[in-house]
Amino acid sequence: MNQNRRVYLFLIFYFFILIYPLKLIPLFETTEARYSEIAREMVVSGDYIEPRFNGIKHFHKPPFAYWMIAAGLKLFGINGLGARFFGVLAAVISIFFLYKMSKIFLKQDEDCYNVALIYASSFLFLAISRVVSTDIYLTMWTVVAQYFLFRQIYYEKQFVNAVFYGLALGFGFLTKGPIIFLFTLLPFFIAKIYDKNHRKVFKVSEILTAFFIFMVISLPWYVAVIIKNPDLLNYFLKVQTIDRVATNRFHRYKPFYFFILVFIGGFIPYSFYFLKGLFNLKKMSVNYKVLFIYMFVPFVIFSIAKSKLATYILPLFPVSSIFAYIGIKEYDNKIIRYLSLVFLVIIVFAVMFSGFFYKPLIPYKKTIVLYGILVMLTLAPVIINLNNEKFIKSVAFSIISLSFIIYLVLPSIGPSIKGYRLMTFKINELDPEKKLNVLVYNDFIPSISFYRNKLVVIAYGKEREIQFEKDEKYKQFYLTNDKEIKEFVKKNNKFFLVTRPKRIDIFQKKFNVKCEKIFEQRKQSAYLCNRLEK
Repeated sequence: MNQNRRVYLFLIFYFFILIYPLKLIPLFETTEARYSEIAREMVVSGDYIEPRFNGIKHFHKPPFAYWMIAAGLKLFGINGLGARFFGVLAAVISIFFLYKMSKIFLKQDEDCYNVALIYASSFLFLAISRVVSTDIYLTMWTVVAQYFLFRQIYYEKQFVNAVFYGLALGFGFLTKGPIIFLFTLLPFFIAKIYDKNHRKVFKVSEILTAFFIFMVISLPWYVAVIIKNPDLLNYFLKVQTIDRVATNRFHRYKPFYFFILVFIGGFIPYSFYFLKGLFNLKKMSVNYKVLFIYMFVPFVIFSIAKSKLATYILPLFPVSSIFAYIGIKEYDNKIIRYLSLVFLVIIVFAVMFSGFFYKPLIPYKKTIVLYGILVMLTLAPVIINLNNEKFIKSVAFSIISLSFIIYLVLPSIGPSIKGYRLMTFKINELDPEKKLNVLVYNDFIPSISFYRNKLVVIAYGKEREIQFEKDEKYKQFYLTNDKEIKEFVKKNNKFFLVTRPKRIDIFQKKFNVKCEKIFEQRKQSAYLCNRLEK
């Protein structure tokens, strides 16, 4: 079979593996629900310039990811599939461009196909590609930018490379701001020290063209929102850039070695080969050493920064996949293969028996064991091909199969794992015309607004940034004291309440209401409340 055709067939297969059954899996709190709710409010309001989160302006991220999520919602409706669809497409596109980028560094098409399989079957990538996230879009634009940059450096100097490089940087900047430069421009300039091919890459006219395209794509939105919100420039530069790196303002502090653990675990078993390649770095050609620079430089910066989330390093996985495959190609040995098999068996058994030691999964333990047996069968090709060239393919398809089976189970256990889809469906069933308000008390659960397709009222939830609000309309959805809650109860004779069961008695006494439980969930439950006459 033609190699390119095989890759295209794999990408189609992979797309459907990722997309099913995303409509049935609940949006998970808080990240998935937050991004999806912001996009939903864009669709409902028609305002695609100023993102709003539960009625309050929210400028933590530029809008590209929100626009993609909103496009999915308009295409497929207000549901999990709509929210996740274009993220899955971005994941597939990133695999395609990694395959093309691999051809610049590796001679054989078969090697490039194996690189694509490594990336597609890495655990962190498989997880992030199925959730609503900005990082999957940033990863896509990072791979596109790196492909056209490396094409210009090592393959063929063409004006079109500068055009698409500027385009990818522009959309990357519109996705997560200047972080795109950590994966592209910064390692590019550092690599100039070690690699003469990185010098005199673009002509002046090409640099100006790339810069112009970058500005045309990235600048208009920033100008538009800063004109409407003059204090936003300082907010972007200080709060969303400097504070994220230098402070723990967003409560995401992790130790410096956090990303080492994330990378090894999220890239296992290929991380073994990556380390093998790293130990032999001095023996590698300059081109391969350059690949390591594009991984190492941003990795160090993220490790130094105070704010850390596992998803931040996903854009490093494409170049890491090439580097890991070099480790396989040049420095493979039986010990690593057997170690890889052992870890796969451990992971499968951990999933298989998770229902026996993870409390939320106990009701589903028999089902999970049955699915686990199916996964065990996928390890057979790994064992059969343990000592031949098909080993990596077998490992990749085993991991992809494992992830697929896990996601088949997730819809049935949503209420036990921070999913509020079924709870909100129950509320909608009791109030299909959505005449009643929902009050979330002492919690912040944006997925209820999403599945309700109507803003819920938050009382004593997380503190919000309200400095960009020019009026007080947001206050009807953001209650911060008992007086405001009493006013809400006074205006709503009947309403739905979502809170933790341990708080319901206090709430009823304090605000003179009688509440009946309508849906029970692991942490929060839903109640239908009626105001009592004094």
